[in-house]
Amino acid sequence: MTELATRRPSREQRWPMTGEAWFTLVDELVRLRADVALLAEELADGVVNLAVIKAARRLDVLSAVLDAAERIHQSEQAVIGRRVTVLEPEGDSVTYMLAFPGDGDPSQGCISADSPLGSAVLGCVPGDKVEVTAPAGRRVVTVLSVE
Repeated sequence: MTELATRRPSREQRWPMTGEAWFTLVDELVRLRADVALLAEELADGVVNLAVIKAARRLDVLSAVLDAAERIHQSEQAVIGRRVTVLEPEGDSVTYMLAFPGDGDPSQGCISADSPLGSAVLGCVPGDKVEVTAPAGRRVVTVLSVE
């Protein structure tokens, strides 16, 4: 889990995702609820357990994502759970899987839907050009494909 996974998403944000991603999210929430309950029972003598705190934060974040989830079926839109290939300004094409907010790891081919690139391409279709505003600066990418 990355540090971003503890940041609660905006209440106004909608999270479009595939049906498969939605089921994965529900499964993880069930597991997290059980883990938090089990870990909380193990707490003794008022000792703070970092694992409980992290799991509870993750549960809070993913619960907010589920509350704002929109299952998308049969669409060319870039949504959580789909691979998106973008053309960078330098001419390189890069493919990423759009992941749940806070779950991105670009080195593993996943970007978080709430990252600068992820939020810029979320909802896009092939051919769309979008501006990405990131700490490294602004750039325009073109969505080449969505799988």
